[in-house]
Amino acid sequence: MKALTTSFFAVISALGITAAVSSCSQNQRIYGQWTGEPQNIILPGTADATATTTFDFAPMDKKEGGKVNLSAVIAIVEPVSGIEGIALQFQANITATASIDAKYVYKDDDDDELILVFDPSTLKVNIDPSDVVLSDNALTGTEKPSLDSLTAATTERWRLALTPVIRQEFQKYGRIDDIESHGSDVMTCEVEHHKLTFHRVGVPD
Repeated sequence: MKALTTSFFAVISALGITAAVSSCSQNQRIYGQWTGEPQNIILPGTADATATTTFDFAPMDKKEGGKVNLSAVIAIVEPVSGIEGIALQFQANITATASIDAKYVYKDDDDDELILVFDPSTLKVNIDPSDVVLSDNALTGTEKPSLDSLTAATTERWRLALTPVIRQEFQKYGRIDDIESHGSDVMTCEVEHHKLTFHRVGVPD
């Protein structure tokens, strides 16, 4: 009888260890960086605008949740014409970056649904003037002062215009449903009823 009791508790202990390892493995699947595919965003005044979002998930604490950083590279195409000193029509190609910090928890201990709570004070939106490209080979050196002024104005104008738009874009990820792993390097999920695909970047620490 003693042998049976010992055997029973040994089995229970082994099952507990297996469940813990399984749970840990399920949680670990999202650790690290994941980059999505470009998504169209609505940005008035543009001919085209897309955002490519990257998640950087830190390991999760059961009580406190986990930390995650969201970053995005935003590509903007703006048609430009009718500015002083330049008679030509051309377009501005602008590349911006944005980021925000958040905490994440699993919804109702369900490992395929996440809730993200954002810290709005951490939102950053940056546009480097060197990432504003005015495209028309016909522009000459005599127009350089006008172009420099235009680049500076374009940078600040789009930084201000983009901030509320990218804030709303990040907020879409406040709830992430139906998380599925496809091997170790591909993850799919649903955000606002849209299925998205993310690819792992590098190897998690």
